Amino acid sequence: MKKNLELTTINFWFITLNSTAAYIIAYLLIFYTNHFIKIALAGNFGYDVGFDHSQILYYIEPHEWTHDAVQLIYSAGPIMILILGGLALIAFWYYVQEQARVKILFIWISLHAFNFLFGSLMIGNIFKEGVGHVFNWMYLTDTTKMIVALLGFVGLLGTAFTMSKPVALSANSYFNQLSERNFPFFITSQLLLPFIFGTLIYLAYFLPNILFQESYSWITMAFILVFITLRVSKMDTQYFDEEDRFIGASALMIIITILLVVSLRGLMWNETLINW
Repeated sequence: MKKNLELTTINFWFITLNSTAAYIIAYLLIFYTNHFIKIALAGNFGYDVGFDHSQILYYIEPHEWTHDAVQLIYSAGPIMILILGGLALIAFWYYVQEQARVKILFIWISLHAFNFLFGSLMIGNIFKEGVGHVFNWMYLTDTTKMIVALLGFVGLLGTAFTMSKPVALSANSYFNQLSERNFPFFITSQLLLPFIFGTLIYLAYFLPNILFQESYSWITMAFILVFITLRVSKMDTQYFDEEDRFIGASALMIIITILLVVSLRGLMWNETLINW
């Protein structure tokens, strides 16, 4: 009877709230890592820039863009984000035996990071935006660009394979086991609804200027999450330790999320100019 009490409506929404908060924190971390790396590297080339909460404007003439500048400014951020995603995955495995709910934050950081790179390689290369802009400036042939897009697709599949086990093991923050009985409850509240709610929240956050990455990244993320859901659903029952679990709201993570959204949007409401 005690285990059945875990699968209550209030517990469902507690898990959803916690994971949605982690989703938003992770997305903002990834987005602004790339955002400020671009701004810093623009200074390396002496490009004056203006930026707000959602976009960067380069105050230079088109002919001032150089091959090296495009390569460095548009590729350094994704590379750093890939490293950040790898570090978050390492941090997850460090805490994997703990009940600490920070594990879901590490999972979302890794998912957003890998999706940022591989999703951009696939979609950005096709639409000639974002990271794909780099390859257009490298004067690659259509065949080479298609190979790059294919690498992005393979990377998305690899992400789904790599992250399936961590997603399943993150259930130990709330349950003593993950089985057919609680799988729909867990995967919906921990993964699927936070993706929907989190995406809607960050799209609203970036209004009125929703740029390429924010407009399309949710598509490739949805692909990854569907693949993960299918893989986890076919896994054997995952058994964890027998210690009692408590399902409740992670107040600190929720407060941090609210403060980040409000403060970042407020501080960068108006355009900031930097003359390097």
